[in-house]
Amino acid sequence: MTNITFVTAFINIYEKSFDDKNNDFRYNLFEKIAKTGIRLCLYTDAVSEDELSKLIVPYPNVKLMKTIHLENTFCHKVCESTDYSLPERRCQNKDTMKFIILQNSKVEFMDDAIQNNPWNTSHFAWIDFSIAYIFKNLENTLEDLSILSRRSFPSKFLIFPGCWNKLDKNDVASILNQIHWRFCGGFFMGDRSSIISLFELYKSNFEKFIKEHRKLVWEVNFWAWLEANTDWNPSFYNADHNDSIINIPTRFYALQLDDKLEKISYDYPTIESFSSSSPAYVYYNGEHILNTRFVNYSYSPSGSYDIKHPNGTLITKNIVSILNSDFLPKSYNQMDDTTINMESHDTYSVGLEDIRLYTYQNTIKFIATNVNYIGDRANRMIIGNYDPHSLNYSNYQILQPPTYTGCEKNWIPIIKDDNEYFIYKWSPFQLGKMNTETNTLEITESYEINSHDFHRVRGSTIFIDNGEDLLGVVHFCEETYPRQYYHMLVTLDKETLKPLQFSDPFCFQHIGVEFCIGFTKQNEKFVFWISKKDNDAIMVKVNSNEIPICHTISHA
Repeated sequence: MTNITFVTAFINIYEKSFDDKNNDFRYNLFEKIAKTGIRLCLYTDAVSEDELSKLIVPYPNVKLMKTIHLENTFCHKVCESTDYSLPERRCQNKDTMKFIILQNSKVEFMDDAIQNNPWNTSHFAWIDFSIAYIFKNLENTLEDLSILSRRSFPSKFLIFPGCWNKLDKNDVASILNQIHWRFCGGFFMGDRSSIISLFELYKSNFEKFIKEHRKLVWEVNFWAWLEANTDWNPSFYNADHNDSIINIPTRFYALQLDDKLEKISYDYPTIESFSSSSPAYVYYNGEHILNTRFVNYSYSPSGSYDIKHPNGTLITKNIVSILNSDFLPKSYNQMDDTTINMESHDTYSVGLEDIRLYTYQNTIKFIATNVNYIGDRANRMIIGNYDPHSLNYSNYQILQPPTYTGCEKNWIPIIKDDNEYFIYKWSPFQLGKMNTETNTLEITESYEINSHDFHRVRGSTIFIDNGEDLLGVVHFCEETYPRQYYHMLVTLDKETLKPLQFSDPFCFQHIGVEFCIGFTKQNEKFVFWISKKDNDAIMVKVNSNEIPICHTISHA
Protein backbone atom coordinates (compact mmCIF):
# COMPACT_ATOMS: atom_id res chain seq x y z
CA MET A 1 0.00 0.00 0.00
CA THR A 2 1.20 3.52 -0.75
CA ASN A 3 0.18 6.68 1.07
CA ILE A 4 1.96 9.17 -1.19
CA THR A 5 1.75 10.11 -4.86
CA PHE A 6 5.08 11.31 -6.21
CA VAL A 7 4.96 13.91 -8.97
CA THR A 8 7.70 14.62 -11.49
CA ALA A 9 8.19 16.12 -14.92
CA PHE A 10 10.50 15.93 -17.91
CA ILE A 11 10.16 18.79 -20.40
CA ASN A 12 12.73 18.95 -23.18
CA ILE A 13 13.72 22.60 -22.93
CA TYR A 14 17.27 22.40 -24.35
CA GLU A 15 18.06 22.26 -28.05
CA LYS A 16 21.32 20.44 -27.35
CA SER A 17 22.73 18.61 -24.35
CA PHE A 18 25.38 20.06 -22.06
CA ASP A 19 27.67 18.70 -19.34
CA ASP A 20 27.48 15.28 -21.04
CA LYS A 21 23.94 14.82 -19.70
CA ASN A 22 21.69 13.91 -22.62
CA ASN A 23 18.13 12.61 -22.49
CA ASP A 24 19.20 8.97 -22.29
CA PHE A 25 21.29 9.83 -19.23
CA ARG A 26 18.24 11.38 -17.55
CA TYR A 27 15.91 8.56 -18.59
CA ASN A 28 18.28 6.04 -17.02
CA LEU A 29 18.24 7.97 -13.75
CA PHE A 30 14.44 8.13 -13.79
CA GLU A 31 14.19 4.36 -14.30
CA LYS A 32 16.06 3.83 -11.05
CA ILE A 33 13.28 5.73 -9.28
CA ALA A 34 10.52 3.95 -11.21
CA LYS A 35 11.93 0.54 -10.23
CA THR A 36 11.30 1.26 -6.53
CA GLY A 37 7.56 0.80 -7.11
CA ILE A 38 6.59 4.21 -5.74
CA ARG A 39 3.45 5.66 -7.34
CA LEU A 40 4.44 8.35 -9.83
CA CYS A 41 2.59 10.93 -11.88
CA LEU A 42 4.81 11.87 -14.81
CA TYR A 43 4.34 15.05 -16.83
CA THR A 44 6.11 15.52 -20.16
CA ASP A 45 5.85 17.39 -23.45
CA ALA A 46 4.81 16.29 -26.91
CA VAL A 47 8.44 15.90 -27.99
CA SER A 48 9.30 13.38 -25.27
CA GLU A 49 5.92 11.70 -24.85
CA ASP A 50 6.53 8.83 -27.27
CA GLU A 51 9.91 7.89 -25.78
CA LEU A 52 8.69 8.07 -22.21
CA SER A 53 5.53 6.09 -23.02
CA LYS A 54 7.75 3.21 -24.15
CA LEU A 55 10.13 3.64 -21.22
CA ILE A 56 7.43 3.23 -18.56
CA VAL A 57 5.75 0.14 -20.04
CA PRO A 58 7.39 -2.18 -17.44
CA TYR A 59 6.31 0.14 -14.61
CA PRO A 60 2.59 0.07 -13.82
CA ASN A 61 3.37 2.36 -10.88
CA VAL A 62 4.06 5.24 -13.31
CA LYS A 63 1.09 7.17 -14.69
CA LEU A 64 1.75 9.37 -17.71
CA MET A 65 -0.31 12.52 -17.20
CA LYS A 66 -1.53 15.12 -19.67
CA THR A 67 0.92 16.54 -22.19
CA ILE A 68 2.50 19.78 -21.03
CA HIS A 69 3.22 22.77 -23.21
CA LEU A 70 5.47 25.03 -21.20
CA GLU A 71 3.97 28.16 -22.74
CA ASN A 72 0.58 27.15 -21.29
CA THR A 73 1.77 27.03 -17.70
CA PHE A 74 0.74 29.70 -15.24
CA CYS A 75 4.29 30.94 -14.69
CA HIS A 76 5.03 31.23 -18.41
CA LYS A 77 1.87 33.24 -19.00
CA VAL A 78 2.83 35.63 -16.18
CA CYS A 79 6.27 36.11 -17.70
CA GLU A 80 4.84 36.80 -21.16
CA SER A 81 3.10 39.90 -19.87
CA THR A 82 5.84 41.10 -17.53
CA ASP A 83 9.13 42.90 -18.05
CA TYR A 84 11.96 41.08 -16.26
CA SER A 85 15.58 39.96 -16.46
CA LEU A 86 17.29 36.76 -15.30
CA PRO A 87 19.66 36.52 -12.32
CA GLU A 88 23.16 37.78 -13.06
CA ARG A 89 25.05 34.94 -11.39
CA ARG A 90 23.75 31.76 -13.02
CA CYS A 91 24.87 28.96 -15.31
CA GLN A 92 24.25 30.46 -18.73
CA ASN A 93 23.73 27.10 -20.45
CA LYS A 94 21.42 25.62 -17.86
CA ASP A 95 19.62 28.45 -16.07
CA THR A 96 17.66 29.75 -19.03
CA MET A 97 14.29 31.45 -18.95
CA LYS A 98 12.59 28.14 -19.82
CA PHE A 99 14.46 26.26 -17.11
CA ILE A 100 13.55 28.73 -14.37
CA ILE A 101 9.91 28.79 -15.48
CA LEU A 102 9.89 24.98 -15.45
CA GLN A 103 11.24 24.93 -11.88
CA ASN A 104 8.55 27.35 -10.77
CA SER A 105 5.90 25.16 -12.41
CA LYS A 106 6.48 22.23 -10.03
CA VAL A 107 3.63 23.32 -7.78
CA GLU A 108 1.29 23.66 -10.75
CA PHE A 109 2.06 20.08 -11.83
CA MET A 110 1.38 18.92 -8.29
CA ASP A 111 -1.91 20.81 -8.22
CA ASP A 112 -2.98 19.03 -11.41
CA ALA A 113 -1.95 15.65 -9.99
CA ILE A 114 -4.04 16.38 -6.90
CA GLN A 115 -7.09 17.22 -8.99
CA ASN A 116 -6.77 13.93 -10.89
CA ASN A 117 -5.32 11.81 -8.06
CA PRO A 118 -4.97 8.56 -10.04
CA TRP A 119 -3.56 6.70 -7.03
CA ASN A 120 -6.17 8.02 -4.59
CA THR A 121 -3.71 9.23 -1.96
CA SER A 122 -3.97 11.95 0.66
CA HIS A 123 -0.37 13.17 0.36
CA PHE A 124 1.78 14.23 -2.56
CA ALA A 125 5.52 14.69 -3.00
CA TRP A 126 7.51 16.43 -5.67
CA ILE A 127 10.59 14.50 -6.82
CA ASP A 128 12.95 15.72 -9.53
CA PHE A 129 13.05 13.52 -12.61
CA SER A 130 16.82 12.93 -12.35
CA ILE A 131 17.14 13.07 -8.55
CA ALA A 132 19.00 9.74 -8.44
CA TYR A 133 22.01 11.66 -9.79
CA ILE A 134 22.65 13.23 -6.36
CA PHE A 135 22.33 10.03 -4.33
CA LYS A 136 25.69 8.80 -3.05
CA ASN A 137 24.41 5.56 -1.51
CA LEU A 138 21.97 4.75 -4.27
CA GLU A 139 20.75 1.29 -3.22
CA ASN A 140 20.04 2.28 0.38
CA THR A 141 18.39 5.57 -0.55
CA LEU A 142 16.10 3.92 -3.11
CA GLU A 143 15.06 1.47 -0.37
CA ASP A 144 14.42 4.44 1.92
CA LEU A 145 12.30 6.04 -0.78
CA SER A 146 10.20 2.90 -1.14
CA ILE A 147 9.62 2.79 2.63
CA LEU A 148 8.82 6.52 2.68
CA SER A 149 6.04 5.94 0.15
CA ARG A 150 4.28 3.69 2.69
CA ARG A 151 4.64 5.96 5.71
CA SER A 152 1.66 7.65 7.33
CA PHE A 153 1.81 11.39 7.83
CA PRO A 154 -0.32 13.97 9.64
CA SER A 155 -3.48 15.01 7.81
CA LYS A 156 -2.20 18.62 7.75
CA PHE A 157 1.40 18.51 6.65
CA LEU A 158 3.83 20.41 4.43
CA ILE A 159 7.58 19.87 4.68
CA PHE A 160 10.65 21.04 2.77
CA PRO A 161 14.32 20.07 3.07
CA GLY A 162 16.84 22.87 2.92
CA CYS A 163 20.40 24.02 3.51
CA TRP A 164 20.24 27.58 4.85
CA ASN A 165 18.50 29.57 7.55
CA LYS A 166 15.28 31.44 6.90
CA LEU A 167 15.60 34.52 4.70
CA ASP A 168 15.24 37.85 6.46
CA LYS A 169 12.13 39.73 5.35
CA ASN A 170 14.14 42.76 4.24
CA ASP A 171 16.88 40.82 2.47
CA VAL A 172 15.47 40.57 -1.04
CA ALA A 173 18.93 41.28 -2.51
CA SER A 174 20.05 37.78 -1.52
CA ILE A 175 17.57 36.13 -3.87
CA LEU A 176 17.57 38.33 -6.97
CA ASN A 177 20.90 37.58 -8.62
CA GLN A 178 22.16 34.28 -7.20
CA ILE A 179 20.74 30.95 -6.12
CA HIS A 180 19.49 30.87 -2.52
CA TRP A 181 19.50 27.41 -0.89
CA ARG A 182 17.06 27.94 1.93
CA PHE A 183 15.21 25.05 0.22
CA CYS A 184 16.81 22.23 -1.77
CA GLY A 185 14.13 22.21 -4.48
CA GLY A 186 14.37 18.61 -5.67
CA PHE A 187 11.99 17.11 -3.12
CA PHE A 188 9.15 18.26 -0.87
CA MET A 189 5.83 16.86 0.22
CA GLY A 190 2.54 17.67 1.88
CA ASP A 191 -1.15 16.97 2.10
CA ARG A 192 -3.53 17.94 -0.69
CA SER A 193 -4.87 21.15 0.81
CA SER A 194 -1.42 22.46 1.79
CA ILE A 195 -0.07 22.05 -1.73
CA ILE A 196 -3.18 23.58 -3.28
CA SER A 197 -2.73 26.53 -0.91
CA LEU A 198 0.88 26.91 -2.08
CA PHE A 199 -0.31 27.11 -5.68
CA GLU A 200 -2.80 29.77 -4.62
CA LEU A 201 0.11 31.73 -3.14
CA TYR A 202 1.79 31.51 -6.53
CA LYS A 203 -1.30 32.90 -8.17
CA SER A 204 -1.49 35.83 -5.78
CA ASN A 205 2.23 36.63 -5.41
CA PHE A 206 4.31 35.43 -8.38
CA GLU A 207 3.32 38.18 -10.81
CA LYS A 208 3.52 40.79 -8.05
CA PHE A 209 7.06 39.69 -7.18
CA ILE A 210 8.29 39.84 -10.79
CA LYS A 211 6.72 43.23 -11.45
CA GLU A 212 8.13 44.70 -8.26
CA HIS A 213 11.66 43.33 -8.58
CA ARG A 214 11.84 42.80 -12.37
CA LYS A 215 13.52 39.46 -11.88
CA LEU A 216 12.57 35.89 -12.75
CA VAL A 217 14.23 33.82 -10.01
CA TRP A 218 14.53 30.14 -9.28
CA GLU A 219 11.68 28.43 -7.47
CA VAL A 220 13.76 27.96 -4.30
CA ASN A 221 14.40 31.72 -4.20
CA PHE A 222 10.73 32.48 -4.62
CA TRP A 223 9.80 29.99 -1.89
CA ALA A 224 12.30 31.67 0.43
CA TRP A 225 10.67 35.01 -0.33
CA LEU A 226 7.18 33.58 0.31
CA GLU A 227 8.29 32.21 3.67
CA ALA A 228 9.80 35.54 4.68
CA ASN A 229 7.03 37.81 3.40
CA THR A 230 3.74 35.94 3.74
CA ASP A 231 2.10 33.73 6.34
CA TRP A 232 3.37 30.63 4.51
CA ASN A 233 5.15 28.56 7.16
CA PRO A 234 6.13 25.06 5.99
CA SER A 235 7.95 22.61 8.24
CA PHE A 236 11.66 22.50 7.53
CA TYR A 237 14.50 20.04 8.02
CA ASN A 238 18.20 20.39 7.35
CA ALA A 239 19.39 18.54 4.26
CA ASP A 240 21.61 18.93 1.23
CA HIS A 241 21.71 17.89 -2.40
CA ASN A 242 22.48 14.27 -1.56
CA ASP A 243 20.76 11.30 0.10
CA SER A 244 19.67 13.45 3.04
CA ILE A 245 17.15 15.26 0.85
CA ILE A 246 14.50 12.55 1.49
CA ASN A 247 15.36 11.96 5.17
CA ILE A 248 12.26 13.45 6.76
CA PRO A 249 12.73 13.60 10.56
CA THR A 250 11.07 10.72 12.36
CA ARG A 251 8.81 12.95 14.46
CA PHE A 252 6.74 13.70 11.36
CA TYR A 253 5.73 10.08 10.72
CA ALA A 254 6.29 8.09 13.92
CA LEU A 255 3.19 6.33 15.23
CA GLN A 256 1.83 8.20 18.25
CA LEU A 257 0.44 5.59 20.63
CA ASP A 258 -0.39 7.69 23.68
CA ASP A 259 -4.17 7.85 23.24
CA LYS A 260 -4.30 4.13 22.32
CA LEU A 261 -2.46 2.89 25.41
CA GLU A 262 -3.91 1.23 28.46
CA LYS A 263 -1.64 2.58 31.21
CA ILE A 264 -1.03 0.89 34.55
CA SER A 265 1.09 2.62 37.20
CA TYR A 266 2.58 0.51 39.98
CA ASP A 267 2.71 1.44 43.65
CA TYR A 268 6.48 1.36 43.77
CA PRO A 269 8.20 1.80 47.16
CA THR A 270 9.55 5.23 48.00
CA ILE A 271 13.34 5.39 48.00
CA GLU A 272 14.64 8.83 48.98
CA SER A 273 16.30 10.67 46.07
CA PHE A 274 15.50 7.80 43.68
CA SER A 275 12.84 7.36 40.99
CA SER A 276 11.62 4.28 39.15
CA SER A 277 13.14 3.89 35.70
CA SER A 278 13.44 1.05 33.18
CA PRO A 279 11.70 -2.27 34.01
CA ALA A 280 12.77 -5.57 32.41
CA TYR A 281 10.48 -8.62 32.23
CA VAL A 282 10.92 -12.37 31.96
CA TYR A 283 8.60 -15.36 32.37
CA TYR A 284 10.15 -18.32 34.15
CA ASN A 285 8.71 -21.50 35.70
CA GLY A 286 5.19 -20.09 35.82
CA GLU A 287 6.25 -16.74 37.33
CA HIS A 288 6.14 -13.27 35.83
CA ILE A 289 9.30 -11.52 37.04
CA LEU A 290 10.07 -7.83 36.72
CA ASN A 291 13.31 -6.00 37.53
CA THR A 292 12.84 -2.22 37.82
CA ARG A 293 15.84 0.04 37.79
CA PHE A 294 15.75 2.96 40.26
CA VAL A 295 17.98 5.98 39.56
CA ASN A 296 19.00 9.09 41.48
CA TYR A 297 18.67 11.50 38.58
CA SER A 298 16.11 13.20 36.41
CA TYR A 299 16.28 15.21 33.19
CA SER A 300 16.21 18.97 33.02
CA PRO A 301 14.08 20.55 30.26
CA SER A 302 17.24 20.96 28.14
CA GLY A 303 17.99 17.24 28.40
CA SER A 304 20.89 17.42 30.88
CA TYR A 305 21.16 15.24 33.99
CA ASP A 306 20.01 16.51 37.38
CA ILE A 307 21.82 14.05 39.66
CA LYS A 308 20.82 13.93 43.31
CA HIS A 309 24.23 13.24 44.80
CA PRO A 310 26.80 15.62 46.34
CA ASN A 311 29.57 14.33 44.08
CA GLY A 312 27.41 13.97 40.99
CA THR A 313 27.58 10.17 41.12
CA LEU A 314 24.86 8.37 39.20
CA ILE A 315 23.59 5.44 41.27
CA THR A 316 21.40 2.52 40.21
CA LYS A 317 19.38 0.27 42.52
CA ASN A 318 17.37 -2.71 41.24
CA ILE A 319 13.96 -3.70 42.61
CA VAL A 320 12.53 -7.13 41.79
CA SER A 321 8.80 -7.90 41.72
CA ILE A 322 6.83 -11.10 41.24
CA LEU A 323 3.76 -10.20 39.16
CA ASN A 324 0.33 -11.81 39.09
CA SER A 325 -1.38 -12.94 35.88
CA ASP A 326 -2.46 -9.35 35.19
CA PHE A 327 1.18 -8.24 35.48
CA LEU A 328 0.55 -6.42 38.76
CA PRO A 329 3.30 -6.67 41.43
CA LYS A 330 2.68 -8.89 44.44
CA SER A 331 5.87 -7.69 46.12
CA TYR A 332 8.84 -5.32 45.86
CA ASN A 333 12.33 -6.26 47.06
CA GLN A 334 15.71 -4.72 46.45
CA MET A 335 18.35 -6.92 44.84
CA ASP A 336 21.44 -7.29 47.03
CA ASP A 337 24.40 -5.61 45.34
CA THR A 338 26.73 -6.95 48.05
CA THR A 339 26.39 -10.41 46.50
CA ILE A 340 28.58 -9.12 43.64
CA ASN A 341 32.00 -9.80 45.13
CA MET A 342 34.12 -7.63 42.85
CA GLU A 343 36.21 -4.57 43.61
CA SER A 344 34.14 -1.40 43.22
CA HIS A 345 36.01 1.60 41.85
CA ASP A 346 35.32 5.26 42.50
CA THR A 347 33.62 6.45 39.32
CA TYR A 348 30.80 8.55 37.94
CA SER A 349 28.28 5.67 37.79
CA VAL A 350 27.60 2.89 40.28
CA GLY A 351 25.37 -0.17 39.95
CA LEU A 352 23.97 -2.56 37.37
CA GLU A 353 22.30 -0.40 34.73
CA ASP A 354 19.47 -1.41 32.39
CA ILE A 355 19.31 -5.06 33.40
CA ARG A 356 17.70 -7.38 30.87
CA LEU A 357 16.44 -10.69 32.22
CA TYR A 358 16.46 -13.91 30.20
CA THR A 359 16.44 -17.65 30.79
CA TYR A 360 19.19 -20.10 29.91
CA GLN A 361 19.64 -23.73 30.98
CA ASN A 362 16.83 -23.57 33.54
CA THR A 363 18.23 -20.43 35.16
CA ILE A 364 17.23 -16.79 35.21
CA LYS A 365 20.13 -14.73 33.95
CA PHE A 366 20.81 -11.02 33.69
CA ILE A 367 22.91 -8.85 31.42
CA ALA A 368 23.60 -5.27 32.47
CA THR A 369 25.80 -2.29 31.74
CA ASN A 370 28.30 -1.36 34.43
CA VAL A 371 31.10 1.11 35.13
CA ASN A 372 32.20 0.81 38.78
CA TYR A 373 33.37 -2.84 38.60
CA ILE A 374 35.36 -2.23 35.41
CA GLY A 375 38.08 0.04 36.72
CA ASP A 376 38.94 2.31 33.79
CA ARG A 377 35.72 4.36 33.58
CA ALA A 378 34.65 2.39 30.52
CA ASN A 379 31.23 0.79 30.20
CA ARG A 380 31.19 -2.98 29.96
CA MET A 381 28.51 -5.66 30.00
CA ILE A 382 28.15 -8.01 32.96
CA ILE A 383 26.19 -11.27 32.86
CA GLY A 384 25.29 -13.60 35.68
CA ASN A 385 22.56 -15.53 37.45
CA TYR A 386 19.64 -13.63 38.97
CA ASP A 387 17.60 -15.03 41.84
CA PRO A 388 14.38 -13.05 42.46
CA HIS A 389 13.69 -14.94 45.70
CA SER A 390 17.05 -14.88 47.49
CA LEU A 391 17.72 -11.45 45.86
CA ASN A 392 21.22 -12.62 44.93
CA TYR A 393 23.44 -12.22 41.90
CA SER A 394 25.84 -15.10 41.25
CA ASN A 395 28.20 -16.56 38.62
CA TYR A 396 28.77 -13.09 37.23
CA GLN A 397 31.46 -12.12 34.79
CA ILE A 398 32.56 -9.05 32.88
CA LEU A 399 32.29 -9.45 29.11
CA GLN A 400 34.74 -7.98 26.63
CA PRO A 401 33.59 -6.72 23.21
CA PRO A 402 35.02 -8.07 19.93
CA THR A 403 37.28 -5.00 19.67
CA TYR A 404 38.13 -2.37 22.25
CA THR A 405 35.58 0.39 22.79
CA GLY A 406 35.03 2.89 25.58
CA CYS A 407 31.35 2.20 25.97
CA GLU A 408 29.29 -0.96 25.63
CA LYS A 409 25.50 -1.06 25.95
CA ASN A 410 22.43 -2.83 24.62
CA TRP A 411 23.72 -6.35 23.99
CA ILE A 412 20.63 -8.51 23.56
CA PRO A 413 20.78 -12.15 24.69
CA ILE A 414 19.14 -14.75 22.51
CA ILE A 415 19.11 -18.55 22.93
CA LYS A 416 19.27 -20.99 20.01
CA ASP A 417 19.96 -24.73 20.10
CA ASP A 418 20.87 -24.42 23.79
CA ASN A 419 23.58 -21.90 22.89
CA GLU A 420 23.82 -18.40 24.36
CA TYR A 421 24.15 -15.72 21.68
CA PHE A 422 24.15 -11.93 21.88
CA ILE A 423 23.02 -9.42 19.28
CA TYR A 424 25.94 -7.01 19.34
CA LYS A 425 25.12 -4.58 16.53
CA TRP A 426 22.39 -3.90 14.00
CA SER A 427 24.41 -2.22 11.23
CA PRO A 428 25.90 -4.48 10.22
CA PHE A 429 23.78 -6.96 12.12
CA GLN A 430 26.27 -8.89 14.25
CA LEU A 431 25.53 -11.97 16.32
CA GLY A 432 28.14 -13.39 18.67
CA LYS A 433 28.98 -16.08 21.23
CA MET A 434 31.21 -15.82 24.26
CA ASN A 435 34.66 -17.34 24.26
CA THR A 436 34.54 -18.82 27.75
CA GLU A 437 38.33 -18.78 28.10
CA THR A 438 38.70 -15.06 27.44
CA ASN A 439 35.16 -13.81 28.25
CA THR A 440 35.27 -12.07 24.87
CA LEU A 441 32.37 -11.93 22.44
CA GLU A 442 33.27 -13.49 19.10
CA ILE A 443 31.09 -12.59 16.13
CA THR A 444 29.63 -15.68 14.46
CA GLU A 445 27.19 -14.13 11.98
CA SER A 446 27.13 -10.77 10.23
CA TYR A 447 24.62 -9.32 7.76
CA GLU A 448 24.51 -5.95 6.05
CA ILE A 449 21.10 -4.28 6.41
CA ASN A 450 20.10 -1.62 3.90
CA SER A 451 16.73 -0.77 5.39
CA HIS A 452 16.00 2.70 6.70
CA ASP A 453 17.10 3.60 10.26
CA PHE A 454 19.02 0.38 10.92
CA HIS A 455 22.32 2.25 10.75
CA ARG A 456 21.35 3.80 14.10
CA VAL A 457 19.28 1.03 15.70
CA ARG A 458 20.19 -0.26 19.16
CA GLY A 459 18.86 -3.24 21.08
CA SER A 460 16.07 -2.78 23.58
CA THR A 461 14.27 -5.92 24.72
CA ILE A 462 14.85 -9.63 24.63
CA PHE A 463 13.05 -11.47 21.81
CA ILE A 464 9.97 -13.57 22.47
CA ASP A 465 8.49 -16.51 20.55
CA ASN A 466 5.86 -15.09 18.22
CA GLY A 467 4.81 -18.33 16.55
CA GLU A 468 6.48 -18.25 13.15
CA ASP A 469 9.29 -15.93 14.23
CA LEU A 470 10.93 -14.15 17.15
CA LEU A 471 9.73 -10.67 18.08
CA GLY A 472 11.41 -7.86 19.98
CA VAL A 473 11.72 -4.10 20.40
CA VAL A 474 14.64 -1.99 19.19
CA HIS A 475 15.18 1.75 19.43
CA PHE A 476 17.13 4.60 17.88
CA CYS A 477 17.71 8.23 18.82
CA GLU A 478 17.68 11.53 17.01
CA GLU A 479 20.26 13.82 18.56
CA THR A 480 18.02 16.78 19.30
CA TYR A 481 17.94 18.65 22.63
CA PRO A 482 16.67 16.74 24.47
CA ARG A 483 17.09 13.49 22.57
CA GLN A 484 14.15 11.90 20.80
CA TYR A 485 13.78 8.13 21.21
CA TYR A 486 11.86 6.03 18.70
CA HIS A 487 11.04 2.33 18.83
CA MET A 488 10.39 -0.38 16.26
CA LEU A 489 9.25 -3.97 16.42
CA VAL A 490 11.59 -6.37 14.62
CA THR A 491 11.19 -10.06 13.78
CA LEU A 492 13.99 -12.62 13.48
CA ASP A 493 14.06 -15.97 11.73
CA LYS A 494 13.89 -18.71 14.38
CA GLU A 495 16.46 -20.90 12.68
CA THR A 496 19.05 -18.44 11.39
CA LEU A 497 18.26 -15.48 13.72
CA LYS A 498 18.46 -13.30 10.62
CA PRO A 499 16.37 -10.08 10.80
CA LEU A 500 13.20 -10.37 8.71
CA GLN A 501 10.70 -7.53 9.12
CA PHE A 502 10.10 -4.34 11.07
CA SER A 503 7.38 -1.86 11.95
CA ASP A 504 7.15 1.86 11.47
CA PRO A 505 8.84 3.81 14.28
CA PHE A 506 6.61 4.62 17.23
CA CYS A 507 6.68 6.45 20.52
CA PHE A 508 4.64 5.66 23.60
CA GLN A 509 3.67 8.75 25.61
CA HIS A 510 5.62 11.59 24.03
CA ILE A 511 8.36 12.50 21.58
CA GLY A 512 11.44 12.73 23.74
CA VAL A 513 13.39 10.49 26.09
CA GLU A 514 11.61 7.14 26.39
CA PHE A 515 13.13 3.76 27.09
CA CYS A 516 11.68 0.27 26.84
CA ILE A 517 13.55 -2.88 27.85
CA GLY A 518 10.52 -4.88 29.03
CA PHE A 519 8.19 -6.51 26.51
CA THR A 520 5.85 -9.47 26.04
CA LYS A 521 2.65 -10.38 24.24
CA GLN A 522 -0.63 -11.38 25.92
CA ASN A 523 -3.30 -12.70 23.55
CA GLU A 524 -3.77 -9.95 20.94
CA LYS A 525 -2.10 -7.22 22.98
CA PHE A 526 1.48 -6.08 23.23
CA VAL A 527 2.66 -5.36 26.77
CA PHE A 528 5.51 -2.91 27.30
CA TRP A 529 7.22 -1.65 30.43
CA ILE A 530 8.53 1.84 29.78
CA SER A 531 10.04 4.89 31.43
CA LYS A 532 9.54 8.54 30.57
CA LYS A 533 12.63 10.75 30.76
CA ASP A 534 14.27 7.80 32.57
CA ASN A 535 11.75 8.18 35.42
CA ASP A 536 8.11 7.27 36.04
CA ALA A 537 8.10 3.62 35.05
CA ILE A 538 4.73 2.23 33.99
CA MET A 539 3.26 -0.75 32.17
CA VAL A 540 1.28 -0.12 28.99
CA LYS A 541 -0.82 -2.38 26.80
CA VAL A 542 -1.91 -1.79 23.22
CA ASN A 543 -3.73 -3.84 20.61
CA SER A 544 -1.14 -5.50 18.40
CA ASN A 545 -2.80 -4.22 15.22
CA GLU A 546 -1.86 -0.68 16.24
CA ILE A 547 1.79 -1.48 15.42
CA PRO A 548 1.74 -3.41 12.15
CA ILE A 549 4.98 -5.10 11.16
CA CYS A 550 4.80 -3.92 7.57
CA HIS A 551 8.32 -3.62 6.12
CA THR A 552 10.66 -6.34 4.90
CA ILE A 553 14.29 -5.92 5.89
CA SER A 554 16.58 -5.43 2.92
CA HIS A 555 19.90 -7.27 3.14
CA ALA A 556 22.95 -6.44 1.08
